[in-house]
Amino acid sequence: MLTIIKISLAKLIHKPYNSALSVLLFAIGVALISLIIKAETFINNQYKTNLAGIDLVVGAKGSPLQLILSSVLHVDVPTGNIALDEVEKIQHNPLVKKTIPISLGDSYKSFRIVGTNIEYLKLYACSFNTGNEFAKPLDAVIGANVAEKTGLKVGDTFAGVHGFMAEGHTHEDFHYTVTGVLYHSGNITDNLILTPTESVWMVHGEKHEHIGEHAHNEACEHHEHGHEHDEHCGHGNQHNEHSDGIKHENKTLEHLQHELMHGEGLTEEEAQLYNKMRGELVISKTEPSQSITALLVFYKNPQAAVTLPRAINQNTNMQAASPVIEMNRLISLLGFGLDTLRLLALIIIFISSLNIFIYLLNLFNQSVYEIALIRLAGASRLKIVALLYFQGIILAVSGWVTGIVVSYLIWGLLPQFAFIRNFHYVVFQKELILLAYCTGIGLLAAFLPALRAYNNNIHFTLSR
Repeated sequence: MLTIIKISLAKLIHKPYNSALSVLLFAIGVALISLIIKAETFINNQYKTNLAGIDLVVGAKGSPLQLILSSVLHVDVPTGNIALDEVEKIQHNPLVKKTIPISLGDSYKSFRIVGTNIEYLKLYACSFNTGNEFAKPLDAVIGANVAEKTGLKVGDTFAGVHGFMAEGHTHEDFHYTVTGVLYHSGNITDNLILTPTESVWMVHGEKHEHIGEHAHNEACEHHEHGHEHDEHCGHGNQHNEHSDGIKHENKTLEHLQHELMHGEGLTEEEAQLYNKMRGELVISKTEPSQSITALLVFYKNPQAAVTLPRAINQNTNMQAASPVIEMNRLISLLGFGLDTLRLLALIIIFISSLNIFIYLLNLFNQSVYEIALIRLAGASRLKIVALLYFQGIILAVSGWVTGIVVSYLIWGLLPQFAFIRNFHYVVFQKELILLAYCTGIGLLAAFLPALRAYNNNIHFTLSR
């Protein structure tokens, strides 16, 4: 048997280009299927890990999927804020076991700053590489990827940027202090900066007050040069009378600047409008300490799944979305694309099997006299059949090995994907099933050439 394998390898190596083409076609299909297997496994693992048993997410009205993506997976913009008094009603609902607040809005080098509480760390079973949990406002616990990409470590300070872009308006008056760095966990916390909810309230609350004071002081400075309304900066009564007849939304930047230049003060709404037109950050009129972005809800009993979401959606100005339902909907959309790719890969493998079949058939036709001589030397028909079958198996298995190696290399180069730690035994199990499939394809491709070799009449062949 060992001799048959050696002869099979020698014959394939004798035709290196044809053999390489057969292996390459097979490898392309195998690599594509292997990547799809990894992607499906990765998505399912991340889906289960990041949802972490969250039963319901409550947030501002809008797209339910957007609410889940922004507040659970942190890959989209929030739908808005919800009032804290409404949140407290949900927290005191007898159907609710536990809630975790989520406050968003700022980031640092594109990593989101999430205002929450200690329960969020417990939810994802976070463990610390260095440092400890946050204990007071402006303390920050950073994920492993955040530490690697930014270079932050325990004791370092940084200022958040408004929004989720790498650059933007920076809250220079408020600096976070890193109190802990988490271990790699393979879930969403690897890419988050966690801080008490009060941190978000403090940063935006102080900014809100600062904007109002800035516009008011600016108006007062212009007023001192105007010498017309000396008592205006102290009380603002004359301005209120003046602004009653003008709709704020119809005012232009030039109009507001004109008022400032002539010593006229601005109301709070006008000050926000003025700063908005100048491209500065404008905070909602609602006090920051009275709102959060979303609330993660955990049911006390199964009855809550039936009554609570409907009650919130119908009776409040908030929306309630089920992470499981929305993520299943998203995965079903992704599944269509993956099924298409899988079908394409199977077609490629089928084409490669035809190529192997044609290659082996030509190889048999070209070496028919050699095979006859081998038979004449004492080799049985079964050994000749085994010779051709081994050639088909070697080509198919070589294609499988090459495809698997290529898929691992590609997966390792993909951004945001870990090379080894995110793989699961299911991946290797499915890849072994793929190996059996490839081996079967190789045997099938070699069947007809092997059958012709078995039926070949050596006396007739040698007499020609």
